[in-house]
Amino acid sequence: LNERMELDLKDRKLLYWLDQNSRTSNKEIGRKIGLTEQAVGYRIKRLQEKGVIKHFVPFMNTLRLGYTHYKVFIKLHNTSEETEEKIIKYLSSHSNIRWVVSMSGKYDISFSVLALSEKEFMDIYQEIEKKFGRQIIEKNVSIPLDSLGFTRAYLLNEKRSKEREYKIVEQIEKVDEVDKKILKSLSQDARKNIVDIAEEIRTSVSVVKYRLKKLIERKVIESFTLELDLEKLGYEYYSVFIYMHNVTKEVDNALVQFAQTHPGILYLIRAIGSYDLQLEFEVRNYKELDAMLKEFRKQFSVHIRDFEVLRVIKEYKYDFYPFEV
Repeated sequence: LNERMELDLKDRKLLYWLDQNSRTSNKEIGRKIGLTEQAVGYRIKRLQEKGVIKHFVPFMNTLRLGYTHYKVFIKLHNTSEETEEKIIKYLSSHSNIRWVVSMSGKYDISFSVLALSEKEFMDIYQEIEKKFGRQIIEKNVSIPLDSLGFTRAYLLNEKRSKEREYKIVEQIEKVDEVDKKILKSLSQDARKNIVDIAEEIRTSVSVVKYRLKKLIERKVIESFTLELDLEKLGYEYYSVFIYMHNVTKEVDNALVQFAQTHPGILYLIRAIGSYDLQLEFEVRNYKELDAMLKEFRKQFSVHIRDFEVLRVIKEYKYDFYPFEV
C-alpha cells in the first residue's frame, strides 16, 4: 500500500531546496532551513527510506548531444495485466528510453525515446511493434521542440517557479567516453560525491571535477533535481495536451508567464505532432487541476482549439541518461 507520509515544514523546505539543486551539501541546506548538517542527513535518509525521494537526478539536455526526443503514447487492446507488465518491463530496460509511465485516459502507456536519427527511432519502435504490435491498437508520436521545466515552488506555497530549459540547440556538444561515464554515474544518483565517481569510472578526482564543471558550463547538465513519489506526498500527476493556433511571440511569452506563476505546472512542452502544447501538472487533486485549466482556457480561449487530459498513474523509469556506456 502506497501510504501518504505527513511532512512537516522542515521536510518541505528540504525537498524544495533539493529540487532546486540536489547536489547542495547537507551543511548548506542546513543553513538555509535552520538544521544541523547531521539533522539534514538524517531527514534525507528518512525520506528515501519512506520512498518519498525515489531518486536524485541530473536535469540533462540530451538534445545538446544530438539526440531527438520522441514522445510515444500507446493505447492497448485486449491486454492482460501480465502482458502490460511485460511491455512496461521491456520499455523500462531499453537503453534509449528515458521515461516510462502508465496512464488513464485515452492512452495506457507513455514513453520517451532518445534517438540520434529518425532511422534509429524507427528501428527502436519497429522492435517494440514486433514484440507487442498485437496489443497496440493506437499510437501517437510527438517530437518536443523544447521543454521548459519548472522547480516545485508549490512545496512551500510560493507563487513563482524557476525555469529549467530543455530545448533544441544549433550547436551539438561533443562528449568523450569519460564525459559519458560521468553522465551515466550521475544519472543513477545526482548526489554521488566526486571521489566515488572518480573511483567508479577509474580516473582522478581532479578530472571528474573539471569535466563536471565543463558539462554544467556547456549546459549538457542544466541542473540537479529529484524524483518524488507524488502519491506519498498526497499529489497527482496529469498530462494535458492542448491543440492551439495563431500562437505569436506575445502569446508564447504569456504561456511561459502563466506556467511560472502557477507552481503546479512542472513542464511546458512545445511539440510537433497531433498537439502543439503539453502541460504537465503536479497537483493535490483533479479539482485543483480543473481550476488551473479554467483559468488557462479563459486567458488563452482565442488560441485553444481543443485539449485532452491524461492522468499518470505510475512512473516506472525516469532517467535522463539511459544509454549504455
